[in-house]
Amino acid sequence: MAANQRMSIWGIGPSVAAPSILCGALAGVATWLWPEWFSIPWVPYPVVLVVGLVLLVLGIVFQMIVGRALTRAYGQDRLVTTGPYAICRNPLYANIILTITPGIALVCGSWLMLTTSLVMYVLVRVRVRREELYLEERFGQEYLDYRRRTNAIFPTISYR
Repeated sequence: MAANQRMSIWGIGPSVAAPSILCGALAGVATWLWPEWFSIPWVPYPVVLVVGLVLLVLGIVFQMIVGRALTRAYGQDRLVTTGPYAICRNPLYANIILTITPGIALVCGSWLMLTTSLVMYVLVRVRVRREELYLEERFGQEYLDYRRRTNAIFPTISYR
């Protein structure tokens, strides 16, 4: 993609979402058909449900905050490197992988649905390079410096 062309605000999201949703749906159907194989029996369901709901609520609130920051930066054609973006280059993807998808799996009581997070992580790691190349072309050294100091998916923990 040429530097003068803008990538969609959705980035690689749709190419990750479609197979991830399919994976989650298939795992959900399998859990519904064969709950004795795929449900989480070692923890009482009320506990699993509460943890899942907490993850979902926190994840949705975080997604709205991060999405708003990204939307503003995109509208101003600037690189966002503050707030959640200061500790993770892709907090929207990370949040879906680490809170929202596991929250849905836990609410459904399915360990098999938890594998959707792994599928999504692999897809993001493979496809995020397209976004990185675009941001490198678009923002140059500013992005390279940001990339050097901030992890792609898992938060960067600094002990300074």
